[in-house]
Amino acid sequence: MTALGPSLPLVRVVALVGALGVAAAFFMPWFSSQGLLLSGQFLHNFLSNASPSDLRRFLPNSSPSEVQLLRLLVDLFPVCGLIGAVAVLAGAFIHRGRVIANVAWALSGLVPLGAWAVGIRQLPPGANPEVGLWLIGGGSLAVVVGGALELWTSRSNAGLPRRAPRTSTS
Repeated sequence: MTALGPSLPLVRVVALVGALGVAAAFFMPWFSSQGLLLSGQFLHNFLSNASPSDLRRFLPNSSPSEVQLLRLLVDLFPVCGLIGAVAVLAGAFIHRGRVIANVAWALSGLVPLGAWAVGIRQLPPGANPEVGLWLIGGGSLAVVVGGALELWTSRSNAGLPRRAPRTSTS
């Protein structure tokens, strides 16, 4: 049997799906509060375009720099997801930059997982986490686990001799 084209190892597929999930979660509801579903996209738009009086009303104890940091945190998740997806694919198909791609892969899972772990405890009083937040956590975990499995399998296969590829005689 001959290969029909490029393929990805299963651990890279797991990480790729996780990274794309983290990026897609930006558009899904993150939490509900007072009957409203708030997504990452809504929070980004609100934090970017709200007037100072609106910000004081909804974030009463926040300084302008804290609002900017919150917006950067909201934007961090889709950026890390896209970087992770590109790094997973680049590491599979580009051999010269594989180490750099794998480092970017690892960071693109660890950073949002850490931010999620801290942020999930900082939701407004009475807020309920929704599917987007769980997708960020699960997707980030998939990226990290995929990267760890890739490292483990590459280390365990490092000492094994390579087999010559089979050729079809038909």
